[in-house]
Amino acid sequence: TGLAFPAGFTFAPDGRIFVAEQEGRVRIVRSDGTLVTFLDISAKVDSTDERGLSAIAFDPGFASNRYVYLDYTKEATATVAAHNRIVRVTANGNRAVAGSEKLIFRLQAQDDTHHLGGAIDFGVDGKLYISTGDSVGGPTQTTNNLLGKMLRINKSGTIPTNNPFYASATGKNRSIWAKGLRNPFKFAVD
Repeated sequence: TGLAFPAGFTFAPDGRIFVAEQEGRVRIVRSDGTLVTFLDISAKVDSTDERGLSAIAFDPGFASNRYVYLDYTKEATATVAAHNRIVRVTANGNRAVAGSEKLIFRLQAQDDTHHLGGAIDFGVDGKLYISTGDSVGGPTQTTNNLLGKMLRINKSGTIPTNNPFYASATGKNRSIWAKGLRNPFKFAVD
């Protein structure tokens, strides 16, 4: 009990359960079932409809670097539309280090508040995979946008040159790993 709109969860390498709440909090479920807040970014998260904090993943080198990755919808400002972003924070025990948030990859603005995708996970190749939705009917078969795609990036935010559309796409669209998806809200790496 005590969770508000849990949108995703994952196990930390040390066995703790981290839960991403849509409104912008990351909670840790302790072994006795009680909760502790690892991070609260709700003041900058747009959680309208299907927007919000949707995913969490641990760096393959978490034991040494303590990096935790998040996918969330950044609240719009007067000059920047709401958009999903992948950020990295550094863990220190049961809390994120204050001020450690680093933007890794910014996705394009999506006009709709539905079908945003929003899962992230590391593959066995050490790359970070990101699912994006079609924004309710966006063109998903093209490499001219990031709508309805599975993306693949390096954990630094750069794009691997061996991605399948790297040579034919430009800019961030080079991160496309698979296209033609509707709303891949969750996925798993086996």
